[in-house]
Amino acid sequence: MENKRTRIPGTPRGLAWSLHQQVWQEGAYANIAWPKLLAQSSLSPEDTRFATELAYGSLRRYGQWGAVIEIASGRKEHTVQPEVWWLLILGTHQLLALSTAQHAAVNEMVALCKRLGFSRAAGLVNAVLRRVSEKTLEEWREVLTEGLGEGSQALSASTAHPEWIVEKLAQALMREDRLEELPALLAAHNTPASTHLALLGAEASGTEEHTSHSPIGVVAEGNPGRDPRVISGEARVQDEGSQLAALVAAHVAPMTPGMRMLDACAGPGGKTAVWGYAAWQAGASLTAVEQHPHRARLVTDSVRSLPPGTVDVKSADLLDFLPQQKEPFDRILLDAPCVGLGALRRRPEARWRKKLSDLEGLIDTQRRLLAACADALAPGGYLVYVTCSPVVEETTEAISWILQKDPQLQAVSTDAILQRVSVEPLVDAGVSSAVQLWPHRHHTDAMFIQVLQKKPAD
Repeated sequence: MENKRTRIPGTPRGLAWSLHQQVWQEGAYANIAWPKLLAQSSLSPEDTRFATELAYGSLRRYGQWGAVIEIASGRKEHTVQPEVWWLLILGTHQLLALSTAQHAAVNEMVALCKRLGFSRAAGLVNAVLRRVSEKTLEEWREVLTEGLGEGSQALSASTAHPEWIVEKLAQALMREDRLEELPALLAAHNTPASTHLALLGAEASGTEEHTSHSPIGVVAEGNPGRDPRVISGEARVQDEGSQLAALVAAHVAPMTPGMRMLDACAGPGGKTAVWGYAAWQAGASLTAVEQHPHRARLVTDSVRSLPPGTVDVKSADLLDFLPQQKEPFDRILLDAPCVGLGALRRRPEARWRKKLSDLEGLIDTQRRLLAACADALAPGGYLVYVTCSPVVEETTEAISWILQKDPQLQAVSTDAILQRVSVEPLVDAGVSSAVQLWPHRHHTDAMFIQVLQKKPAD
């Protein structure tokens, strides 16, 4: 039996293969595992860029490239050793999506196959990749979509998205009568997103580009993990859309000392840090609750640069925590667990891991959390509901449900609040009383934000 534990070569292709191993074999999240792999490497900036595009790009298109490989090889994925399949995926990405020369893509993957200890599969890798190289990406798309018409099946095959995701995104766009934007949205998911920093007291460098909408955001330069501001906690890697959601929670109304404010599902702490920094500036403080202890530790780490006492982090199940509170909260941010289709640009493997069946349990969880937070809200208080998802059941339908269930709640025009905190106007962001951000339209993750207010006491 060949050795599967051969030391991973510290090359761009070797590092990308290692990410596939960690994602598919060990259950790692690419956006967490990849920075650690890079930190352990000695790649040049140029090689780092190539390795990142190869690793992330091949994960994004994993299912599409798999379909190509099955046709080129005449074999189903389950009949090929996983470690060899990942080599074929990486080679296919170089041949069809990057400018890598054919001989370099094929020869390097064959050489890597041997160095990893899978030399008996080298002939297969060579033959399959040469078959893949016989067609261009557009020609392969024609093969993949032949006979599928122009519906969701064809879009799924041509844009590397599971069909159920295509259908859910189409449904979300139809809320706005903008179904024609679906191809642009799917294309945006396959385009690497720029990395944003939220500045929590840190200063922008003279060369950094400020984000278009978040007043505390900049576009990161180089490896953010080596930025001293990130190391100290005075800046955090955070998408601009997530920053804006936290700023809406912070500035829906003025904060004052003594207010009872709750970040209800705080992990991993990005929004907590932004809101906590704004609270500290206003002389206020907040409580952050996170069910899972390891994520609660991440929340604590996220606010390490703030003065002690600004954020009180508690590891607890929210549904157990809220009934124990003697006083209601004046403001609650509920960043509810969701299927996460709003962050497909940043989580390259997510589209292939998630299932339609995941949605049913999440909808029930979201509604129970919404109801519990509504009950814990003081008269006149604000509840800010956020999901990193445009899925209708998790967004507008969830809001309709809670408004029908609790007549004391009323929807607040969230677009007006968002435009107030944004540096530049966000065009076409409002959906009824809520806000829906989009990667293809606003260049952010697809964040949904709805502000609700409990009617003041008579």
